[in-house]
Amino acid sequence: MDDSEAPDSSTGLEDVLNQWDVRLAQLEHEAAATLRAAKRLRRAAQEGAVARFPDAVADLQDCAAKLHVSVHHAAHPPAIDLAEAFADGSFLAELARAAAAANVTLVERDGRVTAYPVVLRLEPRAQGVRIGRRLERRIRPSFLARHLRALQQRPGRFNPRTFLERVFLGYAVLAPARAADWQPNRRGEGPLVPLADLHNVLTLLPAAAAECPLEEFLVDLLRLNRHPDTRTGRGHRFELGGSTGTKGAKRLSAFDETGARHDFYAVRFTLE
Repeated sequence: MDDSEAPDSSTGLEDVLNQWDVRLAQLEHEAAATLRAAKRLRRAAQEGAVARFPDAVADLQDCAAKLHVSVHHAAHPPAIDLAEAFADGSFLAELARAAAAANVTLVERDGRVTAYPVVLRLEPRAQGVRIGRRLERRIRPSFLARHLRALQQRPGRFNPRTFLERVFLGYAVLAPARAADWQPNRRGEGPLVPLADLHNVLTLLPAAAAECPLEEFLVDLLRLNRHPDTRTGRGHRFELGGSTGTKGAKRLSAFDETGARHDFYAVRFTLE
């Protein structure tokens, strides 16, 4: 795309790429025709069909000339200012429309963008979108929406028992400060422990923080809440408590595949 054909600032990324895609399709068509002409000329040489040489050469030259024109028109990427599209919200608006068309609910709340079970972060310097921990540079809205849909349909690898054991490790550190007589092996109901504090304990080390960012912790809480009968190896059952009775607990929110918000404040374990 020549400078004179640079996209208007009001033109969406999807439209710009569609226009370029049409030119690239023509480029592929001309390249294929040139290759076929070259093969015909070579076959004539292999067979010694001298009478066909002039027409085969002329055909190849004609196809090559058309290919040269297609290369000139198509092999210039459109000028796309991703940083501006990320900053002014136009990219997210396009992605939300594409996601809706792909039956994916994109949620933008509390400064986070989620498409359960992943959190999205726009990274203009890297010219990509981070999906969970992975940087994705293929950011055409329609493509990205299909990719998010595939992620939602992929069989889950979440192990509620493993995650619950990890939560219990943090709980065992904090629970005694809220109930001095609480012990891991004592039967009965344990105290409510704020989940925000528990996440802080689980991510004290830099490596641990990288392995368990808050966004993923929230998604795992939502997944765990869908397995209410999960127990620890010692037999503790869990309860994700609400705001009442959890003084000073910070609200942690996760959004599911329908866009519904689920608030979490605290957790308690009970050994029966």
